Amino acid sequence: DRLLAVTTVGFDIAGLEVFVPLLTGAAVVVAPRETVRDAAALAALVSSAEVSVMQATPSLWRAVLAEDLDLSRVHVLVGGEALPSDLARELVRRAASVTNLYGPTETTVWSTAAVVDQNWADRPTVGTPIANTQVYVLDAALRPVPAGVPGEVYIAGDGVVRGYWQRPGLTAQRFVANPYGAAGSRLYRTGDIGRWSPAGSLEYLSRADDQVKLRGYRIELGEIEAVLAADPAVTQAAVLVREDRPGDKRLVAYVRGEVSGLRERIARSLPEYMVPSAFVSLDAFPLTPNGKLNRRALPAPDYGAEAEGRRPRNPREELLCGLFAEVLGVEGVGIDDDFFVLGGHSLLATRLISRIRSVLDVEVGVRRLFESPTVAGLATALDDGAAARTRVVPVERPARVPLSYGQRRLWFLHQFEGSSATYHLPVALRLHGALDVDAMRAALGDLTDRHESLRTVFGEDADGSYQTILAPGRARPGLPVHEVTEAGLDDAVDRAVREAFELRTQPPLRARLFRLGDGDHVLLVVVHHIAGDAWSMGPLARDLAVAYAARVAGGSPSWSPLPVQY
Repeated sequence: DRLLAVTTVGFDIAGLEVFVPLLTGAAVVVAPRETVRDAAALAALVSSAEVSVMQATPSLWRAVLAEDLDLSRVHVLVGGEALPSDLARELVRRAASVTNLYGPTETTVWSTAAVVDQNWADRPTVGTPIANTQVYVLDAALRPVPAGVPGEVYIAGDGVVRGYWQRPGLTAQRFVANPYGAAGSRLYRTGDIGRWSPAGSLEYLSRADDQVKLRGYRIELGEIEAVLAADPAVTQAAVLVREDRPGDKRLVAYVRGEVSGLRERIARSLPEYMVPSAFVSLDAFPLTPNGKLNRRALPAPDYGAEAEGRRPRNPREELLCGLFAEVLGVEGVGIDDDFFVLGGHSLLATRLISRIRSVLDVEVGVRRLFESPTVAGLATALDDGAAARTRVVPVERPARVPLSYGQRRLWFLHQFEGSSATYHLPVALRLHGALDVDAMRAALGDLTDRHESLRTVFGEDADGSYQTILAPGRARPGLPVHEVTEAGLDDAVDRAVREAFELRTQPPLRARLFRLGDGDHVLLVVVHHIAGDAWSMGPLARDLAVAYAARVAGGSPSWSPLPVQY
């Protein structure tokens, strides 16, 4: 055998590519970095060097296959990323054999293997553990889940490493005591979500951190990518959440293939909140030096590129075009441009309806926007709209304040899940320059004094759940200061974010300050979702800035009272 080593020598797979062939009497052909980055040159090297074994990521294999490479004598190894079914079928058709491999660096590269055949695409799997390796799919309490039920993948055995170099906090978090092995053995917590098939093979589903929370919904990005990849016009797909404008998070799909009509086709299989706001067509996906998809290099979508409709014909359409552009964050909108094609989603739709109510003094439901998502269509719908509703005004509070519908849901989940960071909304800011810690601490107190929802605690008795609003001054969050190093910053912030709220006794906002040196701090503010959402971060940041400026100047914020409280 002659194995072609394509991985940079600083990466874990390189140890395998170099030593496994030499230990077994085979030869190693080392591909220069420039060759690996050029699919045509890499394909030529496979042929000229008479390579019989090669391992690469699916992204790199896809690029090589596009060069019409003869793989009939090559045994293909695939790892590093999930293997798409269409690519698996193509590799099986063209290669001598195909093996799908799975395993993180922390378990010495590979932990499971599966031989891929023509039927594999119907039951994609990463196979079964290799020798001296044990794999478990467990729930949050480290209990095995039944076959077919998703859980987090844990790995034990001889391949598990000792931990992270000089990162004791992260080591303790990812390497846990093994309740199923010998005393002193450990499980590595992979962060991957998988399940066992009825036949006993491991099926990789997604990364735990690929599950995102967007507009109140938990979304598995892998689910959207799978639907996109199943479309006949798409050969490769990736989905991520982008925040190109502060506070405005949107799903963006990147595809190799034709995007015309793609939104409508995948909308038949996905709920509205999982349909990406933008679709970007790429000739090739950017790769890291190790051949994996470089998600950070994916370009920002041009939401305004689709705007090409007719110009407004009357003052009402002109106002609506301006409101569409303002809410969407684009330069201009024509009267025939679709709100959702330009990047709109349900949260922005609500914002647009609110702006229409304020500017045009007319009431129209969000549903009308979904039915008529253009300026021309919505302008006609406004003719049937009623006068805008009266403003929200304060009402007399009952002696016992009940929970809103949203609060009841989160209160139930808080009690059901126990100590969980699922519904924490963290904001971490790197602050350079002089910082008045006392002024920041006082400003945080001003913030909670101003907003009752930030000084509310919750309870439950025989009559049901209720909320108690603490008096101003009784719920000031304080600002503990922690000395940290750059190396320990991520671990310290992560631990602080995950620290549970006790909503019966603790207000739903807390803050921490991490000092890295003179003039170098990180301010962390965490709000529980029971008191706010993504929209809340705008008023929170604005009011904190006003209060801090006032405190630094030696005074207190002189803002006008809020007309209503939540």
